[in-house]
Amino acid sequence: MNWIKELLNNAIELPENQKANLVLKAKEGDKKSKEKLLLSDIKLIYKFACEICQYIENFEHLEDAVQFLIEIYLKTLLSYSKDKGTKFSTYVYQALIWGKQEYIRRNRSLFNTEKNHDEALDKKTLSIDSPIYDDSFSLLEVIPAKDELGNLVDEIAYEQMKEKIFRELSKKNEKLALVVLRRLEGKTLKEIGLELGCTKQRVNQILKENSAFLREICMKYL
Repeated sequence: MNWIKELLNNAIELPENQKANLVLKAKEGDKKSKEKLLLSDIKLIYKFACEICQYIENFEHLEDAVQFLIEIYLKTLLSYSKDKGTKFSTYVYQALIWGKQEYIRRNRSLFNTEKNHDEALDKKTLSIDSPIYDDSFSLLEVIPAKDELGNLVDEIAYEQMKEKIFRELSKKNEKLALVVLRRLEGKTLKEIGLELGCTKQRVNQILKENSAFLREICMKYL
């Protein structure tokens, strides 16, 4: 655990434009740039690791969770490019959300309760600041959490933004708009499927088939 404390004590803050430059150098093999980027996001990595431990109700796995998320972070760093249409920080945030979900899925035996893991994970990890589906962490969030936007928007502007996004989704596909809305309300794929009269696999397929459109809408309003 000492190595984690050392990383946290050496954490730094970097502006987005500086991160972009460091990413380019890191991808060329510059170790110092990679270290700086890691230190700039180590608090975020630690936050997600703590959320994992809170979920499985066992903080003995904190070190392992941090290590796992660091590996995800470094892989994300190497795969990032401006062509993905999003900032590095947003791309990393999505990767860590995916990493949190993936760690829990891989370590279901760590649960201390006898709850249904599939349903519990579906509900617990899906919130307004989680990916709509977890097959690809590169997909932008449709609607980010209000606190993630900080002071950029107030409550009224945030609700207006959500309304515009859902209006756009409804123009293309009312069923898609309903699926997204229900997911952000915390409904599981199975629950949405029951409402729509289809399987949870079909609900997930609807999201996958429209991933490009969801990304386009996100970029338009965020």
